[in-house]
Amino acid sequence: MDRNEVLNAFPSDEEFRAAPNYRKKEIVERLISAVLDQFDGEHRDPDRWEAEHIAAAIGYLLSDRYFAAAAAAVKALAPSSERAEPDTWARAADTVTARALRHGLEYATGKPARNA
Repeated sequence: MDRNEVLNAFPSDEEFRAAPNYRKKEIVERLISAVLDQFDGEHRDPDRWEAEHIAAAIGYLLSDRYFAAAAAAVKALAPSSERAEPDTWARAADTVTARALRHGLEYATGKPARNA
């Protein structure tokens, strides 16, 4: 996965913090979508590490925790060499698919951002 390609599209920390909530939500939605696009480009589903962190990012997005959502999405980009116990994160039969994660993101995208 090309972590730099995804992160280069993300605004600076200062810009993200200054953005209104609706904009933060849009930024995080695009970040999660970019991660999912990486899986599509590699013609594969996420491994357990990636799937769990993207699922967490979508959950944080749904609860208006945009900083946590962004952090979880970025963690999903970590190469196996940077993960704790990398040999335990292989895909399993019950690992969520990229398609299911995209459906979750589409659901979250349809929800309005918190005003305050």
